[in-house]
Parts: sequence; C-alpha cells; structure tokens
Amino acid sequence: MASYFKRVFKPSIREYLYVIPGKKSFFGCLRLLWGLVKPYGVTYPDVVVVLTTHCSLKCAKCNNLMPCYKEPYHIPAAEVLRDIDILLSHTDNCIKLELLGGEPFVYPEINEVIDGVKKYKNVMCVAFTTNATVIPSDETLKKIASLKNKKVVISDYGVKTQKVEEFMKTCRKYGIPCARSVSKYWADPGGTECRNKSKEQLSIEYNKCYSARYCRTMLNGKVYACARSASLTDLGLMDGSHDSFDVRKKRSDREFRKGFRKFLTLDYADACNYCDHYLAKHIPAGEQLP
Repeated sequence: MASYFKRVFKPSIREYLYVIPGKKSFFGCLRLLWGLVKPYGVTYPDVVVVLTTHCSLKCAKCNNLMPCYKEPYHIPAAEVLRDIDILLSHTDNCIKLELLGGEPFVYPEINEVIDGVKKYKNVMCVAFTTNATVIPSDETLKKIASLKNKKVVISDYGVKTQKVEEFMKTCRKYGIPCARSVSKYWADPGGTECRNKSKEQLSIEYNKCYSARYCRTMLNGKVYACARSASLTDLGLMDGSHDSFDVRKKRSDREFRKGFRKFLTLDYADACNYCDHYLAKHIPAGEQLP
C-alpha cells in the first residue's frame, strides 16, 4: 500500500494539480480520486508512447539511447493506436498521455495518431516533448490545438540547430500551451553494459529514481518501467521481461487491471543494472556526437 501511494497515488495528484494545464473541475477531482481508491482501479500519472526511434539530434549520453539505433524506424500509426486503445480500455484515468520519439515531429503519421487519441475521455492531457529542431506543419499544429487539453514541452539543450524561440512563438499563435525546459546538465547514465548490481541495490536505486513514479514507456505493445528499459530491450541489450507489461496479451479486464497495478509498483527494475543515474555525475546536456 505504501508503494502504491508513493508510485501512483501521490504522483497522479501532483500531475493533475500542478503539471496539467487548464482549470480543474470538481467533477474531475472526484473522478481522479475514485479511480485511485476503488478496487482494481487503474490510474497512473503518465505514460510515454514511443512513435519513432528517429531523432533530429544525436546526443552523446542520450538516456533513451537513440544514437544506438543503427537502423532507426517508425512504428506504424495503426499499431500505436491499437496499443493505446488496449491500454486505455482498461484504464480509469491517464493523467498525461505523452507522445514522444526520438523526435515526435519527424514521425510521418503524427496527424493520424493525434486524430486517434482525441476520443479518449479518460486521458486528461495529451503532451508532446520535442527538441524544437523541427517546426510542425500548420495541419499538425491545428490538430494539436483542437485537442481538449494539450501541452508541448521543449527540451532546450542550447544546441545551435534548435529553434526554441520560433517554436514557442508558433505555439502561442495556435493557442497551444508550451513549456520550455532548460537543461544545462544531465545525470550521466553511463554505458549500456551490465553492472551486476544486487537486487537490493537495484531496489534502492529504482525507488529513488524519477522513473519509478513517471516515465513509464510504451514501445511495440509493452509498457516498460522507464524509457531506458524500453530502448535497452528493443536494442537487444537487456532481457526486459521483468521490467515490462505486455498490453497485447489476452486477459480479462480484471486480470489486466490487477496485473498492471502490480507492474506500477515493481520493487526494482533490471534497467538500473545498465544505468548510472544513481551516482548523480553531472555532464553537459545535449552534447552532439560527430
């Protein structure tokens, strides 16, 4: 119960009150609370949906390992929307559904995905995280603007190819809430080799990590403990069976909800064996590879 409060209940309330834009209604608050406390209720702060492993930057220490993809690929919109539909059909409240890459605005079917997620009343906000190197088309911007509750977050690393001011100006033009996240330093995640840590150490690190409460990432039909876990597994560098929940596996609604609630409160993540965030070694953010 303590783990559920720390990993799900408290972060969901925080996201709803302080991160999601827009006026909060009394009914919305009640709906959120009921989804958090009812038996077999499934509410979570956010889920990151990977649309593509293509990225317009090549950051040396990318936590999501995008430069490690020698053959980056786009995930067909039909598959993305099918997996979202399965997950959300067993969900009471998703506070934030985040569409990401790589870089989401190099994804050729972004408009189809935006159209597809409009119908879900249990999603409180659709968010886009971008490096602002690509300005979306007018059509895409109009589709984002038409979402009931939306948000764009710009990761500003100070890289010359980023068009941060232009992107923010464009968002204001279309009435899209836009936040600028300036990062001068990152915590160095280290290489992709296994560190052979004990389960006790993995538990300590995961429970202190931001990803234990946020950043659960859906890639190719599975929701992972974090974005790094998703990429490590996809690249064949780690066995992700412990760190993931397969949404495509046939289950009853009750079985799905019970299994997903258990996944949300994993005691440790194998991905911590391939990560040095716990050491909190600072490195310059967004340094580009040749």
